[in-house]
Amino acid sequence: MHEKLLNYLNRPFPLFLAQRKGRIYFLLMIFIVAGLVNVLQPFGLINCNEFHKVLVLTNYIVLFFGIYALLYLILSCIRPCHYHPDRWTLRKELQVLLLFFPTTACITCLFANFSVPEFHLTLQTFMDIQLYNGLLSAVSIPAFGYFIHNKLRPIQHTSAKLKVPNKGGAQTTEINDDSKREQATQLQSLNPDEVQARKVLQKLHEVMETKQLYLSKKCNLQLVSEHTGIPVHRISITLNTFSEYSFTDFVNKYRVEHVCRILQEGKNKRLKLEAIGMECGFGSKVNFYQTFKKCMGKTPAEYLAGL
Repeated sequence: MHEKLLNYLNRPFPLFLAQRKGRIYFLLMIFIVAGLVNVLQPFGLINCNEFHKVLVLTNYIVLFFGIYALLYLILSCIRPCHYHPDRWTLRKELQVLLLFFPTTACITCLFANFSVPEFHLTLQTFMDIQLYNGLLSAVSIPAFGYFIHNKLRPIQHTSAKLKVPNKGGAQTTEINDDSKREQATQLQSLNPDEVQARKVLQKLHEVMETKQLYLSKKCNLQLVSEHTGIPVHRISITLNTFSEYSFTDFVNKYRVEHVCRILQEGKNKRLKLEAIGMECGFGSKVNFYQTFKKCMGKTPAEYLAGL
């Protein structure tokens, strides 16, 4: 459970404010929400004739979204290496949101205190404003989530640039001197983090191919960390950020390739397909069939029939 949570939190998450599309959508969102609030004027907090002035409402919306953008800017200045757009993950996004909510709660109250003469800061008025903040969050967060999921999918160009040749399985490749020189040239064009990630990926491939850790049903982050000498969090972050696979998918890919080799070579003909899957590290028949079809686009039986 801990591994699954770690893998999920370390998934790549596009930092939309670092991209042109994201910034345009962000400004468009402010414009639309500000327009709707001025038209509908919901939930007057103190005095509807004063609080719902066009200027006050518009400034409130700009302030609400502006705090979100300001937190990104501050964090990237304080810790530029950690909060880098190319290494943005779901965990870092949640960290920003955890700072965003209390910061917004305090600043919007101060804004109301200075902008609305009749406003008096009490527990009741504070909760009223948080209701307003909550409604804005309920609208904006799903809207941004939809935009990120459909328009700014986790960037794959970095992972494509960092792909390491897989020496085993169905994609056997011999690395000659020319390819080594080409890889050295590519390394010079990468930033230090990408170079480090490439080294981690190479080490992971080497260990998985030579020691075949994936054949064990107990193959987990801790086991791979012990054999590679790479910390658990570094393996997880590298795979999620600089490759196309989570740790589970990375291991299962090797298991599927091992199954394919067995079927291609005609070994263990007396064994049922699910038994071969169990030998290759899969924990159950259902998991084996689902993973195989996900990787190969067909069931094990269909694959075998096509050989």
